Amino acid sequence: MAVRLFVRLLAHLRDDLLGQLRDWGRDGSAWPRRTWSKRPPRHRLAAQALTLALLALGLGSLDARGRLAARLPSPLDWRALTALLERDARPDDLVAISPPWLERARQAVPARLPLLATGALDAEWLPGVRRVWLVVASGVTTPGPHLPLVGRTSSSDTQQVGRLRVTRLDLASPEFPLASLTEQGNLPTHWRDVQGVARRCLELASGPGALAHLPLPKLLLGGALAGHAALEPRSATGPARLLVRVDDEPAIPVEVTPRGGWQPFRIDTSRFAGTSHSVTVEAETPAGATLCVEALLLP
Repeated sequence: MAVRLFVRLLAHLRDDLLGQLRDWGRDGSAWPRRTWSKRPPRHRLAAQALTLALLALGLGSLDARGRLAARLPSPLDWRALTALLERDARPDDLVAISPPWLERARQAVPARLPLLATGALDAEWLPGVRRVWLVVASGVTTPGPHLPLVGRTSSSDTQQVGRLRVTRLDLASPEFPLASLTEQGNLPTHWRDVQGVARRCLELASGPGALAHLPLPKLLLGGALAGHAALEPRSATGPARLLVRVDDEPAIPVEVTPRGGWQPFRIDTSRFAGTSHSVTVEAETPAGATLCVEALLLP
């Protein structure tokens, strides 16, 4: 008797369970249709999706910032860099930092050393520099296939200072100028941002049909007058012309385009080397534009 009752109970439970499953199946197929029919307006859905995307982006940014901070050099690393440069750097050395936004390096590098923040060290002229100390935040920068200034260095030495990789690059043929036009003429200079790098330069601005003139004394010339020029802003309506004349010789023109960046120029003065001559530097620039010029006298 008890066994029969138990079998009936199991059969009843089975039938009840199957009935519930059938009901769930019917409800499950109808649920998407009911939900779709009650969906919010499209503009509200778009606003919700945008809110969720911004929330995810913000959380991702906070996480990335935290992970980046953990890979940056520590205060102890910066103090070690200061001690290293104070001990080993020489007067003709330069410090280059990578990545360029590693601004903390400006506090760690001794004030007596010039500092260059650029991602294109290979393109730099580096007059008056004998050695370059390349300071790289190794935790946030992937090293390239070769060191910068390849082909221009005679030797290099790399050491790890905490999370900083410091490489001393000895230039094979450093170029030391005789003087700069700024020094010779006692001319005022200004700092300009050219392609993301602060450049100290002479400024010339004239306008169409006019010439800007640099007052210069007689100069003791060497083998060349060389330097760089950039036209700012980059939205200038046309190119500028830099005109260099020695004594009464015909002027030598140098064209500087608005988007040319820090453009190099070199004027041969070897036939005047070792003697003093009158040098005239003039410029014609588009309206509202300024020519930023660095010029050095080379041996």
